[in-house]
Amino acid sequence: MPTSVLYEIDHRDRGKLEKILNDASLVANSEAVLWRIDKAGVPASFLFGTVHVIDTNLQSLSQATLAAIDASKVVAVEAAETSRASLTNAMTRAQPLMVSHDRELQRILGDDEMAVVEKVLADAGYPSQLALGLKPWAATMFLADSPCQRQLQERGLKPMDTIVVERAQAIGARIVGLETTYEQYSSLASIPPELQATWLKASIELHPRVDDVTQTMSELYRFRRMDAAWTLTREMAPNAGLDDATLASLRDELVSKRNARMLERALPFLDKGGLFIAVGAMHHLGLQGLVALLRERGFTVTPIE
Repeated sequence: MPTSVLYEIDHRDRGKLEKILNDASLVANSEAVLWRIDKAGVPASFLFGTVHVIDTNLQSLSQATLAAIDASKVVAVEAAETSRASLTNAMTRAQPLMVSHDRELQRILGDDEMAVVEKVLADAGYPSQLALGLKPWAATMFLADSPCQRQLQERGLKPMDTIVVERAQAIGARIVGLETTYEQYSSLASIPPELQATWLKASIELHPRVDDVTQTMSELYRFRRMDAAWTLTREMAPNAGLDDATLASLRDELVSKRNARMLERALPFLDKGGLFIAVGAMHHLGLQGLVALLRERGFTVTPIE
């Protein structure tokens, strides 16, 4: 049974937990997951934050969120490619980005760390020797796999992004992607090598608790404290070298750079109104988040819930 890291820290040091959560509450635009976007002369649009995990408590959308989807003509998600064929095609195109020709993992990982990656690959049905030919970012993606998440999916439970898409399909809204899956892979592959290595080492340290991580992410989402995920990652992986500068660089590579691209893709639809944007809630936060970027472009963005 997964255990929330929040309860663990609370038991060990309540003051530390209170500071982590309080600091997260002070981050700009962290108070809501559903926002109304207004521009004079066009219908309202909406911005909705999801969390990319499956949770039994997150299997339905609020009435306000459903109403916002139903009032929209277009629903934009991070990547609209959902068919097995399109995902397979994206993976095939991305394979050259995943491949290391100089046994990169063997150079940057110790034997114990390498063994973790090899076991994860074997458990996923791949030869363990594949680790010798992977880039660090690609190995990190394999380490994110969660047994509990797989079990929930086998039971028929869905991530929030899928629930949004299914509602959009039910009302006949047009569904568009703000990125392609290949672009997402390319963004990961473009992370500087030293940062990829640190991210991988943190993921290896976290891997024995990967189910606890997903449980914690769900709770941070419900508490509107998503920004605390960065501090909690450092708390759970103290040996990975995740100092403030490294975490800031990871945030920039994984979130901020993608925000700019997603905004540019959304603007033609926002200018007409009637758009519902559903992306990970982490993309809303801070001065480089989508809420702030939309306001810089002259939109009025108001929290709903």
